[in-house]
Amino acid sequence: MLAFTLIKNIIQEFDIAQHVEDLFEVTFCYFPITFRPPPDDPYGITSEHLKVGLRDCLSATPYFAKFALPLLLEKLSSSSGSAKKDSMETIAACAPVYGSSALTPYAEELWSGLQNEIFHATGDELEQVALHTLQVITTELSMGVSMGGSNDPVEKFLRPIITDCMTQLQKPELKLAKPSGKILKACAMASDPACTAITIATIPTLLSQYNTSEQSTRKKALLDVLLDFLDASRVLYGSAGAKEPEHDTDFITPLLTFKDRFFEIFTNALMSSNEYNALRLAGVKGLHGMILLREFLSETEISYAVQYFVRIVLEDPDVELQETALSSLASLSLIMPEVVRNMALPAFFEMLPTSQNDMEVDTVIQKKSPEYILNAVTKIGLEPTLFADIVPQILEKIDLVSTNFTGASSTYPVALLTTLLVVLRAKAELGHTDLAQYLDNLVPRLLAMCIYPTLAANDADHIMKNPEILDVVAGITRVVMIHVDAAVQNEFVKAIFNIFVHGQLSILAAFKENMSPVPFQPLHFESRISQQNTSVLFSTVIDGCRQQTILPVNNIHDFTGSLVEVAIKTSNITQRTALSKAVATILNKFNKGNALQAFIGQELVPKLHSVIRHEQASFEARESALIMYTWITKAMVLSTNAIGYDMTGELMNIFSVPRLGKIAADGFDLVIGEQRDVLTKETFAVLRLLYKQRFFNYSIPVLVRGFENSTHEVRHNFLIALSHVLRNIPKQVLLTELPPLLPMLVHSLSFPDPELKSSTIETFQIITKDAPGLMAEHLATLTPLLISLTNAQEPANTLKVRIAALKCLGAQPKSLPFTALRPYKAQVLKELEKSLDDRKRLVRREAVECRSQWFTLSGSIGSA
Repeated sequence: MLAFTLIKNIIQEFDIAQHVEDLFEVTFCYFPITFRPPPDDPYGITSEHLKVGLRDCLSATPYFAKFALPLLLEKLSSSSGSAKKDSMETIAACAPVYGSSALTPYAEELWSGLQNEIFHATGDELEQVALHTLQVITTELSMGVSMGGSNDPVEKFLRPIITDCMTQLQKPELKLAKPSGKILKACAMASDPACTAITIATIPTLLSQYNTSEQSTRKKALLDVLLDFLDASRVLYGSAGAKEPEHDTDFITPLLTFKDRFFEIFTNALMSSNEYNALRLAGVKGLHGMILLREFLSETEISYAVQYFVRIVLEDPDVELQETALSSLASLSLIMPEVVRNMALPAFFEMLPTSQNDMEVDTVIQKKSPEYILNAVTKIGLEPTLFADIVPQILEKIDLVSTNFTGASSTYPVALLTTLLVVLRAKAELGHTDLAQYLDNLVPRLLAMCIYPTLAANDADHIMKNPEILDVVAGITRVVMIHVDAAVQNEFVKAIFNIFVHGQLSILAAFKENMSPVPFQPLHFESRISQQNTSVLFSTVIDGCRQQTILPVNNIHDFTGSLVEVAIKTSNITQRTALSKAVATILNKFNKGNALQAFIGQELVPKLHSVIRHEQASFEARESALIMYTWITKAMVLSTNAIGYDMTGELMNIFSVPRLGKIAADGFDLVIGEQRDVLTKETFAVLRLLYKQRFFNYSIPVLVRGFENSTHEVRHNFLIALSHVLRNIPKQVLLTELPPLLPMLVHSLSFPDPELKSSTIETFQIITKDAPGLMAEHLATLTPLLISLTNAQEPANTLKVRIAALKCLGAQPKSLPFTALRPYKAQVLKELEKSLDDRKRLVRREAVECRSQWFTLSGSIGSA
């Protein structure tokens, strides 16, 4: 590496004119590089590093051209794929430096050497390198264009290429036609002179061939070549909708001469009733490719093409055609939103139901389902102006459903709202900046739609009271809220507290006096169930708050305590869960400087603990207190607050309490598991570094001691908690701490709890793959247990357990040594015959895969 660097510096810094051949010989003698670094190489120098270093030397000066090109051409005929690849990459690197005059004498030999790697490619990688090299050479020869005529270097170079390719394209259905199209595409992408020469020489013949062809396969092959030309033109002359010109706008694609013929051919292919759908697919791709060309199609022609795409999406029965057309519309929506807005969106929304009759089965069969249409809308609705147009139309449809679709299923309104949620999430991932505006013009409208039906005097059924709808609205609120700053959040949170805490509905959209005969009290445990359910919306707002956002309450201790009180007393699971999440979020985010530490440790935790331990209290109240306790534990553990570990210890003490022990054990999944909708990094929760590892280090020793010292009935709960911890910690931590835990894990497979079994088996599957040596030590105990868990006659062996056991057994031959598995091969294969007759198809499929792995197990398979 140092020698190559020195040679390059000498070439660049000194006059080497008198020493070119000597310098070339001491450089090229290393070509091609065959170096293979030793396994323990401390320098980290790879073969590729040396190849690039040598390539930089050979391409450092045009003086090397007359010496290097003959030798590189000679290497192109090498039988070594690596040498061929290195030669082509070196030619591509040197061509711009050596120049047109140096390349011209070798043009015919270059084509002869490269065509073999394309026409008779031994792999995709070599083919791509050869095509790239061909393009670079064509580009460089174009720089040496003379005044015109047959002596132009690029014309001279292209003449045999065009002849050879067109010879192959006379039979476009044969295998050499496709590489011929790739060659013409690579050369056409190189320069305007090359593209013009190739277009004039080939397109008329290809179009004539297409018109006279009868076979669909021939037509499809010819269309593929035309698609290659469209791609080449887009790369060379620029794309439609590019914000800044990527290329010299003085040049115009020579395909413009054939625009009408192209449009006719691709349209006819698209609209043909031929059963060969590949031809129609090529038609869609062709129209799409034409639209993407800069200044190629007129607005009218683009509109016609978009109409064809819309018709396919809405009417064509072929799934692949639908997906391709929809993908084209999605692509166009980002660069030509107005066209999609005017041509596609109205057609899509017109297909959505507007009355109860439209939802009848017969009508839905005749048209595309609402879910299908809305899925299409999500694909084309990302662009800001399009989404701004979609929002009011979907809100209008929801209004229509909520007023006219009496007793209707929630499927349609859920699909409408989910469309908004899916698009908002996609926009958030793409970093769109227009999300904040929907906190003013979308979220309040949705909140009003969910709240107003709960105020009716008769509390009749209403579609917007559906819990599934409330969950989707909560998701929309969360996505929008986390994308506004703290100042905007402060104003929004004030409004939400006025509505949900104080019952002031006048700030809601479309509020009218005397609209609320019943007060709105969603945070009361004695209010209407429909109002209690809307507490999920309140909880979502709390969850979306930034840590800098100010909660508009006089005393956060009293407010949090009141939420805890309601959560304990309510019989509504939805309200209890929502308020538990809200309390956990408040304690996690707003405990700055341990401001809430005393309140949590001296008031809140003792209060919950007393309810949980109070045997005379109702089971529902004790369960609610335990769930709230678990959520608070999670909030503290995430921030590595010491209170969290004390609370974790108390959760383990509850394992011995009848009925509550199992709930406390399952609570470990909540404490250490990741939630999608609350207490996440995206929602600004306090998540300390390595909090999972710290929790693991604290809890595992205590769980092990508890298991060893507890009665048989209570041990089950310790194993459940252990399985949840192991499932949720990083794999690296799991593998380092496993050995002392394996006996407990094996023991847990003897308990009847299906969830415990499946969770433990999944852990064993990880061990099998990543720590096979450790697994091999316990095969004698574990393999018979896993076999027994595949038995469908045992009620505890649920579908999930049987599949997990088969997957774990199937993983053993892939990772464990043959010598360790040999004693069990016959037994496993015999027992698997029963699973092959399992009544569940998923089990049978997994059994076939597992049996295949064990059947092929031999001394040469499996590794230590």
